[in-house]
Amino acid sequence: MFGRSAINGLVLPAILLLGGVFFMLSSRELPLPAITLLPYAPYVLAIIAAGLGLWFKRVRVLLIAAMLAGTHWILHSYPLGASDDNLLIIFAALAVLFPINVITIAMMRDCSLWSLGVLSRILFVLAQVSVMAVLMGAGETARQSANIILHYRPLDKAIDYWTVLPQPAILLFGIAIAVFIARAIYTRSAIDGGMSGAIVAVGMALHSALNPETSSVILALGGVVLVIAVVQDTYRMAFIDELTQLPARRALMMDMDAKGNRYAVAMLDVDHFKKFNDTYGHDVGDQVLKLVASKMMQVRGGGKAYRYGGEEFTIMFPGKSLDHALVHLEKVRKSIAESHFRLRGDDRPKDKPNTGPKEKTGKKSSAASSRDKQDMVSVTISIGAAERTDGQNPMKSLKAADEALYRAKDGGRNRVSR
Repeated sequence: MFGRSAINGLVLPAILLLGGVFFMLSSRELPLPAITLLPYAPYVLAIIAAGLGLWFKRVRVLLIAAMLAGTHWILHSYPLGASDDNLLIIFAALAVLFPINVITIAMMRDCSLWSLGVLSRILFVLAQVSVMAVLMGAGETARQSANIILHYRPLDKAIDYWTVLPQPAILLFGIAIAVFIARAIYTRSAIDGGMSGAIVAVGMALHSALNPETSSVILALGGVVLVIAVVQDTYRMAFIDELTQLPARRALMMDMDAKGNRYAVAMLDVDHFKKFNDTYGHDVGDQVLKLVASKMMQVRGGGKAYRYGGEEFTIMFPGKSLDHALVHLEKVRKSIAESHFRLRGDDRPKDKPNTGPKEKTGKKSSAASSRDKQDMVSVTISIGAAERTDGQNPMKSLKAADEALYRAKDGGRNRVSR
């Protein structure tokens, strides 16, 4: 569950950016209409990404989109190929400062546009622009000193001989990309995956600064990556349950309409869940729901699991008969009944205390063994299943499964009923 969600947020940005690499390597000439419109494409896509970020309260997307558009403006307003040494300083400053700014954005949480965190980062960027403006008018000595600092080589020149990017920029881009990829893996967020793709796009565009058409295409792809990331994140919020990472009830309703006229469907309920919550607390109750969900994800026979709501879950078997589904539902029930997990109280240390040398026998004391048994918790589920036949209303089949669930509970719980 963890790895699949994390990878999904990174795959699409990688595919799009590989397309950008192919474009760079192919060196194909674009038709005249495309060349005419190309300089505006990064702005349009950055505005769309920023608008979506603002609408869905993803202010980090808005900030990255603004920086992407700003990068495009600088590259086209101060082209690197022109015979002006000052342009080399501006380019190097952009290349070094961009990853520094995105690292500071990575450290923040999505919040209000007018929050102190957002305003402080905007002021930080404006301060950099002001310093560069003062520096460029401070005389030749100051500009040369800045150029030496921006192009300082802490490592061997083999690190940067192949690119126009200065070595500090290469190292900082590597850190920024690693930070966002790590965040994407940890948070399983398409937003973080999309922002890591946008940062890679800016790095590739700066590398291609001598070719304005290529840099425009890649920055436009960076905008596309941001837009898709917001769409993916919006889909996740609408159709994926945040706690269990299972498809939510809305996804179930859509699938029931789309999966044809025949399928088996089951309603599952955690036995005595309210009593469990009252005894151990809601945090432990959430752990139980995640445990049940992880076992349901392993269902075989073509089944797909959903969280219906609260402690109720659903499994649907498209194109399968009820008899086929019952075999696999019984395996799910048994798997959950045989699973145990250890409670961790607030006063229980996370690390095992050092109590000195172990006894030679290596056996636990009876008191420790008793505590372990008390900390172990098991849960069971009741399942009701039904089959949808041709022409039947999908909600009727779901209601039939719910009625079968009540029969399972009345029959003693921890069982499958039809």
